[in-house]
Amino acid sequence: MAFGHWLQTGTPPRYTLSVHSSKALLVKQKTLVTTALADAIIQLAIGRGERHEGREGMTTYYLTRNWAGFIMVVENRNPCTAIHVQCDCSKSSNVVSTRGTLKTVDSVPPLHRQVIILLSQLEHTNGYSIGHQLVHRVGHVGTGLGSWAPGANHVPALTAEVYGLHSPRPL
Repeated sequence: MAFGHWLQTGTPPRYTLSVHSSKALLVKQKTLVTTALADAIIQLAIGRGERHEGREGMTTYYLTRNWAGFIMVVENRNPCTAIHVQCDCSKSSNVVSTRGTLKTVDSVPPLHRQVIILLSQLEHTNGYSIGHQLVHRVGHVGTGLGSWAPGANHVPALTAEVYGLHSPRPL
């Protein structure tokens, strides 16, 4: 998978899918729900990523191996409190973020998980490096990010282009 084109304006890149089989195939084109990619990325991070228990009820999954970039997913298993997460990847080089920035702040609601950041290698002829710092705290439901970003739940805001990938998903 590649996400370097994610924030380009205009039409999505065209593609051709080629399937070779010795057996007859039935192919149907389906339109996926907007969160299908988020659900797939979350399952990839959980299944193949490194697991880190940050605090009681919170797990962070990092995917860096066998992936030209970085994925961070935060899971909040607390039934009553939100988890506020600041992610700073500004020390990374030769990568592009699906959110358009290397610094994000999010409020993950109770019993949800979220793709916090997804970085892809930008120029494949050069190397890349990932440097990240994660700060988290418990927050109250319905109060946004408090002193980190009054009145907001996500910084940068989840626009229509990235909402399906970065919106909180129920456990």
